[in-house]
Amino acid sequence: MSLRPGKLLLLLLIPVLLYGALKGVMYYNAKRSVDDIVAAAADHADVRYADISTDLRGAVTVSAIAVQPLGSDEVVTIDAVRVASDDPMFFIRGMQWRGEEGAPPGSLSFTISGLSMPLAAAFRDRPVAPAVDSAGLCSDGVSIDPQLLQRIGLSALNMDVDGSYRIDEANRTLDIGMNVDLRDIQSVRLSATLNDVDVQSLSQGAPPSFSLGGFDFAVRVSPEFGRQALKACAIGTEYSVQAWSGALAEQAMQRFADSGLTLGEGLSKAVRDFYRDWGEFRVVAVPARPIGLLSLVAMRPEQLVPTLGLRLSLNDQPIADTTFSWQQPDAAGLAALFGAEEEVVEGKTPDGRPRRIIVRRQFEPVRVADIASYVDHQVKIKPRGLPLREGVLKRIRNGEAEVEQTLHGGKYTTYVALAQIQSLQVLIQREVPPGK
Repeated sequence: MSLRPGKLLLLLLIPVLLYGALKGVMYYNAKRSVDDIVAAAADHADVRYADISTDLRGAVTVSAIAVQPLGSDEVVTIDAVRVASDDPMFFIRGMQWRGEEGAPPGSLSFTISGLSMPLAAAFRDRPVAPAVDSAGLCSDGVSIDPQLLQRIGLSALNMDVDGSYRIDEANRTLDIGMNVDLRDIQSVRLSATLNDVDVQSLSQGAPPSFSLGGFDFAVRVSPEFGRQALKACAIGTEYSVQAWSGALAEQAMQRFADSGLTLGEGLSKAVRDFYRDWGEFRVVAVPARPIGLLSLVAMRPEQLVPTLGLRLSLNDQPIADTTFSWQQPDAAGLAALFGAEEEVVEGKTPDGRPRRIIVRRQFEPVRVADIASYVDHQVKIKPRGLPLREGVLKRIRNGEAEVEQTLHGGKYTTYVALAQIQSLQVLIQREVPPGK
């Protein structure tokens, strides 16, 4: 039996028609989302773009964007904005996601290429015309200041920005990254891995609990820009370029000290070298195992470097002496914020002062066979082959655990068969002995 030419042509056309339909839906939803943004900005700026392109593999690109603030002659231009994901349905839905719609895309990235901003538009509330001050432009430190930028010959800020995240639900990790490149001036990049991520909370739009698996942070100042900035700082003052280099380094270290961080000899030398030679300062953390944020807060300064596996470098040269002292933030307050540890007052000491104790709340693994002992406790239950269930254990009935979970202010109950529970954790409160 052979196919007639008409039927064969129809079979060949079906994939083409499906491709065209999906491409059309994706384009329509992308254009509608972009036009909604343009309409929302209409009270503040005139926004125009030349083209929107889509890729069914999961990407939307908006090209040749121009933004003109109302009442201004200056125009901000962007070569292209690209959003990409491994989930094409994210674009079919119009690049929108809400917690009640299930898990967020497994990965998402954006790229802003060729953003050019005239100085007058970048600093609308600050004068661009240079003004000579006896204290100099840099009396409060070097910053991206319109007067400084104009003095060294710049008329616009040109930058590229990108960011991304990727969720690994099986390993409960979240990789994030961000890069900002202010062309010919400075760049900042950050990548980090978060472990033990509560993917279910993330899918519900709530801040997830996590521990730190590692990070890589670097800031680079163009040596050419740095040298020009120092010369601009010295104009109109009685100080030399070398003197300004030293003064700016001391200002930076004083700001650190005001924040509770006092650098040792090695790090102080690195700061002075940075303000003299410029280039890249980099911090990499590779802990042997993931670390909870509250554990970091409670650590003594001398423990932080080895525990985090910190490696610091300046222009690819390792900084050997990384000693510092740190006036730690209020650990009790941070702990209360994260809901894991707090300081409470209980009775009085023999001399009449309030007796303060530290109470730590954290999830601890317990035997599944003892689950009935934890009714009305906050629990994390991991069923075999199913997502983690976190909430209040309400009752055990008919061979099932009833867990009350919260979703956007409301509550709902999930049921987990006891025979399917792989692991059980319970939120337990303990008093922390003094000195621990």
